[in-house]
Amino acid sequence: MKRTFAVVTDSTSDLPADWSKRYAIEVVPLKVLFGQETFRDGVDMTSDQFFTRLAASSSLPTTSAPSPGEFAEVYRRLAKDHDGCISIHIGARLSATAEAARVGAEAVEGFKVSVIDSQSVSMPMAFLCRVAAECESLEEATTAVEQRVPKCRVLALLDTLRYLEMGGRLNRAQAMIGTMLDVKPLLLVSENAEIKPVERVRTRSRAIPRMVEFFRSEQPVEHVAVMHAQAADEATSIAAELRKELPDLEIPVGQIGCVLGTHTGPKALGLVYIKK
Repeated sequence: MKRTFAVVTDSTSDLPADWSKRYAIEVVPLKVLFGQETFRDGVDMTSDQFFTRLAASSSLPTTSAPSPGEFAEVYRRLAKDHDGCISIHIGARLSATAEAARVGAEAVEGFKVSVIDSQSVSMPMAFLCRVAAECESLEEATTAVEQRVPKCRVLALLDTLRYLEMGGRLNRAQAMIGTMLDVKPLLLVSENAEIKPVERVRTRSRAIPRMVEFFRSEQPVEHVAVMHAQAADEATSIAAELRKELPDLEIPVGQIGCVLGTHTGPKALGLVYIKK
């Protein structure tokens, strides 16, 4: 049976390129701004280009959500071939994207759009899109996705707190303590997009096994991926270790995009998953 509804997400889902084709998922890009220059995340600028530019930049880039008009344009186009749409976005506490999608959806008459706040970021959103794409109806997809939203997790190991602080996601005192001690913070993004510290480990070599150990305590999981910001070798090695333990799961390795990279900085690692 051919699916009659469309699946939409935004670029912070870090959707693997082949999934876009495999599951027919539409991606609406957020934007990253270096001074007066604006780039669409993943369209005008790749992750590699972004991190190269970030390293050479004296000031932190800023980010912005798509406009309601951009969402309305996508929904109007999809309305020609579909009878509805599920639109899954970065947590509303982290970005105005989901709200822009809602406003954009209201502007398109006669086309039902189910806008979902994933309360998360990165590949948990891609997993939710995949769950939706495998459903037969919009109602079934909406229910299946909403059931999983509270189970989405992002476990992130940052190389520095500097970018989170500069992006206003952390106060200066917390960042200074982390930088002074050269601490490698392990953070968990869980329900309602809350960012909680799990642990502060002194060295990266100790922090990586600790991250894997924490993930093991979170099992069973339905989906898992390893994400990185220019730390491909470490990410690949974590994925290889997990594949031995979880042979039934496809465990993709991906690089985070420009918008998310603005807040994590380079060398970040993440285990992203949906709990069973």
